[in-house]
Amino acid sequence: MSMSPAARQMRVWTRLAMIWGLYYLLIFTLGINPRFMQQTIWIGAVVVVLLTVPVVLRHVRFRDVPREDKWLWVFFGWSLTGVFSATDMAEFGRFAQLVFEFAMVVTLVSLVLKYSGASRWLFGAYLGVALFRVLTGEIPIGMEQLEQTGNVVARIHDANSVGYYSLLGILGVLALLWETKRWGVRVLLVGSGIIALYGVVLSTSRGAFIALMAIAVLWPTLCLVGSSRYKLGAIAIAVLLLGVAYLGYEFVLQETNMGTRFMRSTHMEDNSTQVRFGLVMTAFRIFSENPVFGCGLGQFGVVSGTGYYAHNEVAEVLATTGLPGFILLYSVYAFAWVRLTRSLRWIQEPLFRYRINIARIGLLMLMLSGSLSRPNFLAQDTMFLLGIVLGTAHWAERLARAGLPAPRPMCARPVFDPWRLPCRCSAWGVPRAERTIEVCP
Repeated sequence: MSMSPAARQMRVWTRLAMIWGLYYLLIFTLGINPRFMQQTIWIGAVVVVLLTVPVVLRHVRFRDVPREDKWLWVFFGWSLTGVFSATDMAEFGRFAQLVFEFAMVVTLVSLVLKYSGASRWLFGAYLGVALFRVLTGEIPIGMEQLEQTGNVVARIHDANSVGYYSLLGILGVLALLWETKRWGVRVLLVGSGIIALYGVVLSTSRGAFIALMAIAVLWPTLCLVGSSRYKLGAIAIAVLLLGVAYLGYEFVLQETNMGTRFMRSTHMEDNSTQVRFGLVMTAFRIFSENPVFGCGLGQFGVVSGTGYYAHNEVAEVLATTGLPGFILLYSVYAFAWVRLTRSLRWIQEPLFRYRINIARIGLLMLMLSGSLSRPNFLAQDTMFLLGIVLGTAHWAERLARAGLPAPRPMCARPVFDPWRLPCRCSAWGVPRAERTIEVCP
């Protein structure tokens, strides 16, 4: 039986999503081994780009590239202006390469997911990386590792990364739960999520723990209640899960080294917290001295004399790229949130609504983790997550524009629409040229 051109094209995009998921899995498992790092990262990058770019050039026009991706490329261009104020050109070049990779990865991943919607492959890769990092660590799994009062962080290689990979693994579990109806698979996913949860607590990464608490609140409210047809039952389950999450939170605070470190940081008694707060204040001072261009990519450690990055995305972006760079980058987050939230008004299918809400949680997690501990625009793992968010947003918009049933009009007059819809009651499926401003009943 021959496939239609649309089905054939969908299969191509889905296979590309599988390839990108495999690439992520390899670079953060096999790629962390120094013997295979360069081969895995660069050979893998060449392969996935060579497989993806011809498909993009064949099927995607420039106007079809997500608007947020274009803003990222403008952000990259603006960041290059820092060359005029940079003093360490080697660091500037290294950070400029990271921003270029950031824009490239986000663009390609978002395009693949825009036309396939197959984010499950990347979420599966997130889960695989989390399990690998926890199960192959130097410390054996056990409660005594969580409860000891010694400096656990010093005994875990790259503890903050382990905590963040584990957090992404939990997000992967939640994303995949609704992708299957087999209870055996769901039980395996829950078991994997428990291992990833262990990794977050073992790492004693406060940023990962705070983001985990946010997920514990957002997932029941956005995904269970917001994506279910049976609201009363979903609300009851959400309340139960929130109660379980609170008990888990109390256990972590009272019985684990993570809780001890977290409580010390909330009272500013932890040296690391004090240092990070000082870095943020220094970044704002540097921004005030050069609010337009900043001090240049990678120059914060040089200008501040600390040798560190700011450990805060907002502060890092303001200090190194100035206010225009900050506006460009965070407009991407804002536009993605608006696009995802807007799509929920037009899509009623529970599974699709669930995927959209998972993407919204991912976006909030990016913003939260960025404001607490890490510059996401320089981190290779978060490049993929932002690509998932943008790709899902445009995939959902494509579904809505394809003619899904619209909700009952709620507005009483024409409303300005920043997304070029003259009225919020206008049909998504109508071509722009045929839309007219109308007074909604």
